[in-house]
Amino acid sequence: MNAPKLLALETAVPARCFRQDEISDLYIDLLNKQGGTRRERAIRAAMRYAGVECRHSVINGEFFSQPRTTQQRNDRYMAEALPLGEQVIRLGLARAGVDPQTISSFIIVSCTGFNIPGLDLLLAQRLGMSNGLARTQVFGMGCYGAFPGLRRALDHVLARPGGMSLMLSLELCTLHLQFDDSAESVVSTSLFADGTGMALLGAGDEAAAAPAFIDSETYCDYQTLDHMSFNLTDQGFRMYLSSYVPDLLAANVEAFVERLLNRNGLTRADIRFWAIHPGSQRIVEYIQAQLGLAPTQVQASLDTLRDFGNMSSATVLFVLERIMRDGQPQRGDYAVMMAFGPGLTMEAMLLRW
Repeated sequence: MNAPKLLALETAVPARCFRQDEISDLYIDLLNKQGGTRRERAIRAAMRYAGVECRHSVINGEFFSQPRTTQQRNDRYMAEALPLGEQVIRLGLARAGVDPQTISSFIIVSCTGFNIPGLDLLLAQRLGMSNGLARTQVFGMGCYGAFPGLRRALDHVLARPGGMSLMLSLELCTLHLQFDDSAESVVSTSLFADGTGMALLGAGDEAAAAPAFIDSETYCDYQTLDHMSFNLTDQGFRMYLSSYVPDLLAANVEAFVERLLNRNGLTRADIRFWAIHPGSQRIVEYIQAQLGLAPTQVQASLDTLRDFGNMSSATVLFVLERIMRDGQPQRGDYAVMMAFGPGLTMEAMLLRW
Protein backbone atom coordinates (compact mmCIF):
# COMPACT_ATOMS: atom_id res chain seq x y z
CA MET A 1 0.00 0.00 0.00
CA ASN A 2 0.99 3.64 -0.34
CA ALA A 3 2.61 5.39 2.63
CA PRO A 4 -0.03 6.47 5.19
CA LYS A 5 -1.10 10.08 4.95
CA LEU A 6 -2.02 12.83 7.36
CA LEU A 7 -5.73 13.10 6.57
CA ALA A 8 -6.52 15.73 9.23
CA LEU A 9 -4.61 17.94 11.64
CA GLU A 10 -6.30 20.22 14.16
CA THR A 11 -5.14 22.07 17.27
CA ALA A 12 -6.88 23.87 20.11
CA VAL A 13 -6.05 25.78 23.29
CA PRO A 14 -8.08 26.79 26.35
CA ALA A 15 -9.85 30.13 26.08
CA ARG A 16 -7.93 31.76 28.93
CA CYS A 17 -4.70 33.44 27.80
CA PHE A 18 -1.94 35.02 29.88
CA ARG A 19 0.67 37.40 28.60
CA GLN A 20 4.19 36.73 29.83
CA ASP A 21 4.33 39.85 32.01
CA GLU A 22 1.15 38.68 33.76
CA ILE A 23 2.84 35.38 34.63
CA SER A 24 5.87 37.28 35.93
CA ASP A 25 3.68 39.42 38.18
CA LEU A 26 1.82 36.36 39.45
CA TYR A 27 5.07 34.55 40.16
CA ILE A 28 6.57 37.44 42.12
CA ASP A 29 3.33 38.04 44.01
CA LEU A 30 3.09 34.39 45.10
CA LEU A 31 6.71 34.37 46.26
CA ASN A 32 6.20 37.59 48.20
CA LYS A 33 3.21 36.02 49.97
CA GLN A 34 5.41 33.05 50.85
CA GLY A 35 7.98 35.28 52.53
CA GLY A 36 9.64 37.18 49.71
CA THR A 37 12.34 36.52 47.14
CA ARG A 38 15.74 37.90 46.22
CA ARG A 39 15.40 36.64 42.66
CA GLU A 40 12.78 38.98 41.27
CA ARG A 41 15.18 40.44 38.70
CA ALA A 42 16.31 36.95 37.57
CA ILE A 43 12.72 35.72 37.33
CA ARG A 44 11.62 38.68 35.23
CA ALA A 45 14.67 38.30 32.97
CA ALA A 46 13.98 34.58 32.44
CA MET A 47 10.39 35.37 31.52
CA ARG A 48 11.41 38.17 29.20
CA TYR A 49 13.99 36.15 27.27
CA ALA A 50 12.07 32.86 27.03
CA GLY A 51 10.72 33.76 23.58
CA VAL A 52 7.12 33.49 24.80
CA GLU A 53 4.56 36.29 24.63
CA CYS A 54 1.25 34.50 25.26
CA ARG A 55 0.25 31.23 26.92
CA HIS A 56 -3.11 29.55 27.30
CA SER A 57 -4.21 27.81 30.49
CA VAL A 58 -7.23 25.98 31.89
CA ILE A 59 -6.76 27.76 35.23
CA ASN A 60 -6.80 31.34 36.43
CA GLY A 61 -4.31 33.03 38.70
CA GLU A 62 -6.35 32.21 41.80
CA PHE A 63 -5.73 28.48 41.39
CA PHE A 64 -2.29 28.80 42.96
CA SER A 65 -3.37 31.20 45.73
CA GLN A 66 -3.11 28.15 48.01
CA PRO A 67 -0.99 24.99 47.81
CA ARG A 68 -2.40 22.39 45.42
CA THR A 69 -1.93 18.66 45.86
CA THR A 70 -1.25 16.27 43.03
CA GLN A 71 -4.78 14.90 43.34
CA GLN A 72 -6.29 18.39 43.05
CA ARG A 73 -4.20 19.09 39.98
CA ASN A 74 -5.06 15.75 38.40
CA ASP A 75 -8.77 16.12 39.14
CA ARG A 76 -8.68 19.45 37.35
CA TYR A 77 -6.82 17.81 34.46
CA MET A 78 -9.61 15.29 33.92
CA ALA A 79 -12.34 17.92 34.24
CA GLU A 80 -10.68 20.13 31.61
CA ALA A 81 -9.12 17.54 29.30
CA LEU A 82 -12.37 15.84 28.34
CA PRO A 83 -14.17 18.85 26.81
CA LEU A 84 -10.97 20.22 25.24
CA GLY A 85 -10.10 16.86 23.68
CA GLU A 86 -13.63 16.36 22.43
CA GLN A 87 -13.66 19.83 20.90
CA VAL A 88 -10.47 19.40 18.86
CA ILE A 89 -11.37 15.89 17.68
CA ARG A 90 -14.87 16.87 16.56
CA LEU A 91 -13.54 19.89 14.70
CA GLY A 92 -10.78 17.93 12.96
CA LEU A 93 -13.03 15.05 11.94
CA ALA A 94 -15.74 17.40 10.73
CA ARG A 95 -13.31 19.26 8.50
CA ALA A 96 -12.09 15.95 7.09
CA GLY A 97 -15.65 14.67 6.63
CA VAL A 98 -14.97 11.59 8.79
CA ASP A 99 -17.49 9.92 11.11
CA PRO A 100 -16.05 8.97 14.54
CA GLN A 101 -17.59 5.50 14.07
CA THR A 102 -15.19 4.82 11.19
CA ILE A 103 -12.05 5.31 13.30
CA SER A 104 -10.43 1.93 13.98
CA SER A 105 -7.56 2.97 16.26
CA PHE A 106 -7.34 5.70 18.92
CA ILE A 107 -4.12 6.81 20.64
CA ILE A 108 -3.90 9.23 23.56
CA VAL A 109 -0.61 10.99 24.33
CA SER A 110 -0.13 12.92 27.57
CA CYS A 111 2.27 13.36 30.46
CA THR A 112 0.30 15.86 32.56
CA GLY A 113 -2.66 13.82 33.83
CA PHE A 114 -3.73 10.25 34.46
CA ASN A 115 -6.91 8.32 35.15
CA ILE A 116 -8.43 4.83 34.81
CA PRO A 117 -10.65 4.58 32.82
CA GLY A 118 -8.58 7.02 30.82
CA LEU A 119 -9.26 9.70 28.25
CA ASP A 120 -9.32 7.04 25.52
CA LEU A 121 -12.42 5.31 26.88
CA LEU A 122 -14.13 8.46 28.14
CA LEU A 123 -13.66 10.30 24.85
CA ALA A 124 -14.63 7.27 22.78
CA GLN A 125 -17.89 7.12 24.73
CA ARG A 126 -18.61 10.84 24.28
CA LEU A 127 -17.75 10.75 20.58
CA GLY A 128 -19.78 7.61 19.84
CA MET A 129 -16.79 5.68 18.51
CA SER A 130 -16.85 2.00 17.53
CA ASN A 131 -17.06 -0.69 20.21
CA GLY A 132 -14.30 -2.50 18.32
CA LEU A 133 -11.94 0.45 18.68
CA ALA A 134 -8.27 -0.42 19.27
CA ARG A 135 -6.93 1.89 21.99
CA THR A 136 -3.48 2.91 23.21
CA GLN A 137 -2.33 5.35 25.87
CA VAL A 138 1.18 6.83 25.65
CA PHE A 139 1.97 8.29 29.05
CA GLY A 140 5.00 9.99 30.56
CA MET A 141 7.18 10.47 27.47
CA GLY A 142 7.27 14.27 27.62
CA CYS A 143 7.83 16.66 24.74
CA TYR A 144 8.55 13.97 22.11
CA GLY A 145 5.46 11.92 23.03
CA ALA A 146 3.62 12.67 19.78
CA PHE A 147 6.19 10.62 17.86
CA PRO A 148 5.61 7.22 19.50
CA GLY A 149 1.91 8.09 19.26
CA LEU A 150 2.21 8.70 15.52
CA ARG A 151 4.25 5.54 15.03
CA ARG A 152 1.55 3.52 16.80
CA ALA A 153 -1.01 5.11 14.47
CA LEU A 154 1.14 4.29 11.44
CA ASP A 155 1.58 0.67 12.53
CA HIS A 156 -2.18 0.25 12.77
CA VAL A 157 -2.85 1.75 9.34
CA LEU A 158 -0.15 -0.37 7.72
CA ALA A 159 -1.41 -3.54 9.40
CA ARG A 160 -5.07 -2.88 8.66
CA PRO A 161 -5.67 -1.68 5.08
CA GLY A 162 -8.60 0.72 4.98
CA GLY A 163 -8.27 1.54 8.69
CA MET A 164 -7.96 5.03 10.09
CA SER A 165 -6.02 5.90 13.21
CA LEU A 166 -6.64 8.95 15.39
CA MET A 167 -3.98 10.34 17.71
CA LEU A 168 -4.74 12.98 20.34
CA SER A 169 -1.92 14.75 22.15
CA LEU A 170 -3.26 16.73 25.12
CA GLU A 171 -1.13 18.50 27.71
CA LEU A 172 -2.21 20.79 30.54
CA CYS A 173 1.24 21.76 31.76
CA THR A 174 0.21 24.85 33.73
CA LEU A 175 -1.52 22.64 36.31
CA HIS A 176 1.94 21.54 37.43
CA LEU A 177 3.78 24.86 37.55
CA GLN A 178 5.92 25.24 40.65
CA PHE A 179 6.28 28.72 42.13
CA ASP A 180 9.48 28.77 44.16
CA ASP A 181 12.97 30.22 43.90
CA SER A 182 14.62 27.21 42.26
CA ALA A 183 16.18 27.65 38.83
CA GLU A 184 14.23 24.73 37.35
CA SER A 185 10.92 26.21 38.51
CA VAL A 186 11.80 29.57 36.98
CA VAL A 187 12.68 27.94 33.64
CA SER A 188 9.59 25.70 33.47
CA THR A 189 7.26 28.50 34.56
CA SER A 190 8.69 30.73 31.83
CA LEU A 191 7.89 28.19 29.10
CA PHE A 192 5.10 25.71 29.70
CA ALA A 193 1.48 26.08 28.60
CA ASP A 194 -1.68 24.13 27.76
CA GLY A 195 -2.76 22.85 24.37
CA THR A 196 -3.95 19.88 22.35
CA GLY A 197 -3.67 18.55 18.82
CA MET A 198 -5.25 15.71 16.85
CA ALA A 199 -3.86 13.89 13.83
CA LEU A 200 -5.85 11.48 11.66
CA LEU A 201 -3.84 8.96 9.64
CA GLY A 202 -5.03 6.70 6.85
CA ALA A 203 -4.34 5.49 3.34
CA GLY A 204 -5.75 8.55 1.60
CA ASP A 205 -6.04 9.30 -2.08
CA GLU A 206 -2.78 9.37 -4.07
CA ALA A 207 -3.83 12.73 -5.52
CA ALA A 208 -4.68 14.22 -2.12
CA ALA A 209 -2.70 17.24 -0.94
CA ALA A 210 -1.96 15.62 2.44
CA PRO A 211 1.64 14.74 3.35
CA ALA A 212 2.67 11.09 3.61
CA PHE A 213 4.78 9.61 6.43
CA ILE A 214 7.94 8.21 4.85
CA ASP A 215 10.29 7.26 7.69
CA SER A 216 11.25 7.94 11.33
CA GLU A 217 14.34 8.02 13.52
CA THR A 218 15.00 7.81 17.28
CA TYR A 219 18.09 8.43 19.38
CA CYS A 220 18.41 7.95 23.15
CA ASP A 221 21.51 9.15 24.97
CA TYR A 222 21.71 6.88 28.01
CA GLN A 223 24.52 8.97 29.52
CA THR A 224 22.33 12.05 29.98
CA LEU A 225 19.23 10.67 31.70
CA ASP A 226 19.46 13.24 34.49
CA HIS A 227 19.45 16.32 32.25
CA MET A 228 15.70 16.42 31.65
CA SER A 229 13.05 14.97 33.94
CA PHE A 230 9.45 15.28 35.07
CA ASN A 231 9.08 13.87 38.59
CA LEU A 232 5.93 13.13 40.59
CA THR A 233 5.70 14.98 43.91
CA ASP A 234 2.93 15.58 46.44
CA GLN A 235 2.41 18.99 44.82
CA GLY A 236 2.19 17.94 41.18
CA PHE A 237 4.90 17.10 38.66
CA ARG A 238 8.24 18.89 38.97
CA MET A 239 10.08 19.65 35.75
CA TYR A 240 13.87 19.74 35.57
CA LEU A 241 15.63 21.08 32.47
CA SER A 242 19.42 21.26 32.62
CA SER A 243 21.12 24.32 31.15
CA TYR A 244 23.27 21.87 29.16
CA VAL A 245 20.33 20.50 27.14
CA PRO A 246 20.78 22.83 24.12
CA ASP A 247 24.50 21.93 23.96
CA LEU A 248 23.76 18.20 24.21
CA LEU A 249 21.14 18.38 21.47
CA ALA A 250 23.39 20.45 19.23
CA ALA A 251 26.21 17.94 19.67
CA ASN A 252 24.07 15.03 18.46
CA VAL A 253 21.48 16.47 16.09
CA GLU A 254 23.55 16.58 12.91
CA ALA A 255 24.42 12.88 12.90
CA PHE A 256 20.86 12.08 14.00
CA VAL A 257 19.31 13.93 11.05
CA GLU A 258 21.86 12.55 8.60
CA ARG A 259 20.89 8.97 9.49
CA LEU A 260 17.25 9.68 8.63
CA LEU A 261 18.02 11.52 5.42
CA ASN A 262 20.81 9.27 4.13
CA ARG A 263 18.58 6.22 4.49
CA ASN A 264 16.12 7.91 2.12
CA GLY A 265 18.68 9.23 -0.37
CA LEU A 266 18.25 12.84 0.76
CA THR A 267 20.35 15.72 2.03
CA ARG A 268 19.40 18.68 4.20
CA ALA A 269 19.17 20.79 1.04
CA ASP A 270 16.26 18.58 -0.11
CA ILE A 271 14.16 19.45 2.95
CA ARG A 272 12.02 22.54 2.51
CA PHE A 273 10.24 22.51 5.89
CA TRP A 274 11.51 21.85 9.41
CA ALA A 275 8.89 21.38 12.13
CA ILE A 276 11.17 21.62 15.17
CA HIS A 277 9.67 21.36 18.64
CA PRO A 278 10.45 24.69 20.35
CA GLY A 279 11.45 23.37 23.75
CA SER A 280 12.91 26.82 24.26
CA GLN A 281 14.14 29.65 22.05
CA ARG A 282 17.72 28.68 22.83
CA ILE A 283 17.15 25.08 21.75
CA VAL A 284 15.70 26.16 18.40
CA GLU A 285 18.59 28.56 17.79
CA TYR A 286 21.18 25.89 18.61
CA ILE A 287 19.51 23.37 16.29
CA GLN A 288 19.27 25.99 13.54
CA ALA A 289 22.98 26.77 13.79
CA GLN A 290 24.03 23.13 13.90
CA LEU A 291 21.96 22.14 10.86
CA GLY A 292 22.69 25.32 8.90
CA LEU A 293 19.02 26.21 8.52
CA ALA A 294 17.79 29.55 7.23
CA PRO A 295 15.83 31.80 9.61
CA THR A 296 12.69 31.16 7.56
CA GLN A 297 13.03 27.41 8.18
CA VAL A 298 12.70 27.79 11.96
CA GLN A 299 10.23 30.67 11.95
CA ALA A 300 7.21 28.43 12.42
CA SER A 301 8.80 26.97 15.55
CA LEU A 302 9.70 30.35 17.03
CA ASP A 303 6.28 31.80 16.16
CA THR A 304 4.56 28.85 17.85
CA LEU A 305 6.68 29.35 20.97
CA ARG A 306 5.89 33.06 20.94
CA ASP A 307 2.13 32.62 20.55
CA PHE A 308 1.52 29.49 22.63
CA GLY A 309 4.59 28.56 24.69
CA ASN A 310 5.81 24.99 25.13
CA MET A 311 2.81 22.65 25.29
CA SER A 312 4.96 19.54 25.67
CA SER A 313 4.00 16.75 23.23
CA ALA A 314 1.30 18.76 21.46
CA THR A 315 3.63 21.58 20.41
CA VAL A 316 5.13 19.98 17.31
CA LEU A 317 1.61 19.52 15.90
CA PHE A 318 1.05 23.27 16.23
CA VAL A 319 4.31 23.87 14.33
CA LEU A 320 3.34 21.47 11.54
CA GLU A 321 -0.12 23.00 11.32
CA ARG A 322 1.43 26.47 10.92
CA ILE A 323 3.71 25.18 8.17
CA MET A 324 0.81 23.58 6.33
CA ARG A 325 -1.27 26.75 6.66
CA ASP A 326 1.34 29.40 5.89
CA GLY A 327 4.12 27.60 4.03
CA GLN A 328 2.03 26.57 1.02
CA PRO A 329 3.66 23.13 0.56
CA GLN A 330 3.78 21.86 -3.01
CA ARG A 331 3.69 18.33 -4.35
CA GLY A 332 7.11 16.76 -3.84
CA ASP A 333 8.11 18.96 -0.88
CA TYR A 334 9.71 17.26 2.11
CA ALA A 335 9.43 18.13 5.80
CA VAL A 336 11.26 16.87 8.87
CA MET A 337 9.44 16.90 12.21
CA MET A 338 11.66 16.84 15.29
CA ALA A 339 11.18 16.84 19.06
CA PHE A 340 13.34 16.29 22.11
CA GLY A 341 12.59 15.17 25.64
CA PRO A 342 13.55 13.13 28.69
CA GLY A 343 16.18 10.57 28.03
CA LEU A 344 17.80 12.65 26.55
CA THR A 345 15.74 11.47 23.56
CA MET A 346 15.52 12.82 20.02
CA GLU A 347 12.70 11.88 17.65
CA ALA A 348 12.17 12.73 13.99
CA MET A 349 9.83 11.90 11.12
CA LEU A 350 10.19 12.46 7.39
CA LEU A 351 7.09 13.64 5.51
CA ARG A 352 6.49 14.22 1.81
CA TRP A 353 3.64 15.93 0.01
